[in-house]
Amino acid sequence: MSMRNASIALGLLLMVGGGVAWFNLSKSQSPLPAPAEPQVQAQSFDQNRALLENERNTVDVVQRSGDGVVFVAVRSAPQAGRDFGFFSPFLQPQPQEGSGSGFVIDQDGLILTNYHVIEGADQITVRFHNDPKSYPARVIGRAEPLDLALIRVQAPREKLKPMRLADSDQVRVGQKAIAMGNPFGLEFTVTEGIVSAIRRNPNDGSGGGKGAFVPTVIQTDAAINPGNSGGPLLNSRGEVIGINTFIYSTTGAFGSAQSAGIGFAIPINLAKQYLADLKAGKDITAEEILRSRPRLGVTLSALSMGEYPENIRRQNRLPETGLMIQQVERGGPAERAGLRPATRTVQLQLRTGQVIELGVNGDILLEADGNPINNINDLRAVLLSKKPGEAVNLKVWRDGQTRDVRVVPQVIR
Repeated sequence: MSMRNASIALGLLLMVGGGVAWFNLSKSQSPLPAPAEPQVQAQSFDQNRALLENERNTVDVVQRSGDGVVFVAVRSAPQAGRDFGFFSPFLQPQPQEGSGSGFVIDQDGLILTNYHVIEGADQITVRFHNDPKSYPARVIGRAEPLDLALIRVQAPREKLKPMRLADSDQVRVGQKAIAMGNPFGLEFTVTEGIVSAIRRNPNDGSGGGKGAFVPTVIQTDAAINPGNSGGPLLNSRGEVIGINTFIYSTTGAFGSAQSAGIGFAIPINLAKQYLADLKAGKDITAEEILRSRPRLGVTLSALSMGEYPENIRRQNRLPETGLMIQQVERGGPAERAGLRPATRTVQLQLRTGQVIELGVNGDILLEADGNPINNINDLRAVLLSKKPGEAVNLKVWRDGQTRDVRVVPQVIR
């Protein structure tokens, strides 16, 4: 091979070798894969953990206890005797309808509610949560002076979810309160607040009417409106502490006005006290309640001292407030405590023409446990709040002077 040919061969060999080397180099230096996009890990949303502790408690109470609340619908026959005059053949009285709330207390279909919810009803039906069907119910027992009624619904056993009853004597101001019911017919509504106060019943009436013998009530700011009546007020354990009954409103005073954040519930212990009689079908009257409750054993004047004529008060050195003892039952608590009845009386003619006898020298009850006594309900409220064997401290006016007397009320047959 000539020198020229050898040089050409060497050049070709180097070119081929160089090409192979570049290829291998370029292959070994190929671009690295693009870095993967950062993956965002989707975290599952735990709704329960997102709730506040108080919210979780409320949701739990509603889920566990809510099915025990019922919608009570009532229907009353039209009142006969209404005269529409010329239009009588064309206008006929229509049936009256209303609604309220209640709650199941046992598997036998017994439901507690307010007396005023079923008052005058000829037909009662009950609806359960998430069930559009109406089931017939009837009244078992009633207690108008306590505004309580017990009804029994004819419904499948699986519909009955009894609610647990608390000890309302353990209720404390400031604790949580959950109200359930059907305000304005809006079925199965829940509101929440606190126990605002435990106070003497501000709507105890002047006689034996609805609620007149409910001594104390649970006040709450949980919204209560017409239709909530008869529904339960619960604690944070889902136990019934009271029966939602009435409200106070600046637009309508007590009764059916709209909520102003001041609602009242009958303590459940009062209902439990009379539950056996209600189950037995009794119609509990004011007289029966009085006979079953501890009493002082006195008969008080029908008029307060402020209603006595001024000349009689002045002549007998009588105060302007209080109630005078007219009679003392022999062997009763008042007699044993040394309380004295009137022995001298005067006759007084009222504006109505009625003539009554007024004692003028008996002991006058001014206060009971520090509460002023201006009418019989003032004394009754104190006595009804007493436990068996618990004394009441009386401030008494006698012969122009005041004295303190301690008396233990007792049941007098």
